Amino acid sequence: MENNDDIFKKFQDSIQNIKGHLHILESSVPVEKQMEYFHYSEDVKKNKSEKGIPIEKEIQVLNAPESTENEKKYSLARLAVSADVAAYRALEAYAKNPDQGLEDWSQMSLLEARIALESEFSDEKQVYISSGLGGKGSKLRFFSLIKSKDLKTFSSYQRELIEREFSFYMYEHNGEIEFLNIQENYITIIFLVNLQQNMKIILDQAINECNQYGDFIDYNYLITNVKVYTEEEIQNELDKK
Repeated sequence: MENNDDIFKKFQDSIQNIKGHLHILESSVPVEKQMEYFHYSEDVKKNKSEKGIPIEKEIQVLNAPESTENEKKYSLARLAVSADVAAYRALEAYAKNPDQGLEDWSQMSLLEARIALESEFSDEKQVYISSGLGGKGSKLRFFSLIKSKDLKTFSSYQRELIEREFSFYMYEHNGEIEFLNIQENYITIIFLVNLQQNMKIILDQAINECNQYGDFIDYNYLITNVKVYTEEEIQNELDKK
């Protein structure tokens, strides 16, 4: 999302209106891969002919070195939807050392297994929050690209100010900065904030405070929870008028 009040308000309202127990995938899994997994999982749920196969058999397939990738993908999804404690433990163990190429699938299946189990043992509605960058606990992860005014080079003092003020305001709002990179004329930040928190307020306050000492940061910035921008993508954004 761009720095647009209407977009941020809609995003914040949609989060705050959600009722139930919220689940956030902690790892960074592309949204397309998440959707692929859930479509596949739905097909597995509908496959009635496979429901008689014991969970133990699927666990064996998952852990067998000779099993193909497609066989393991199916076992991961089937174990995830089973709402079985033994299946969840097997997925938990597998996620610690998944086969190459199945890392994302393993994380998705473990999350779905957790949701399925909690649905069985709780009357509370279970809600999954999809985000390409994932999160941690009750916090979502975001990436932001912030430019200097007129793409002018940051001075040493301005760099110190940026690091101090962004860290301060993130801490003030119970957020976490995982990565802060100050380049010649732009800043990239990866940070975590609580679902109920307005991330725009945090960034705006930090920028406002910095700009008290020279008005050197552009108030229009990019923020997304879909992906971390590559250097090429960052340069494309900087080139925009």
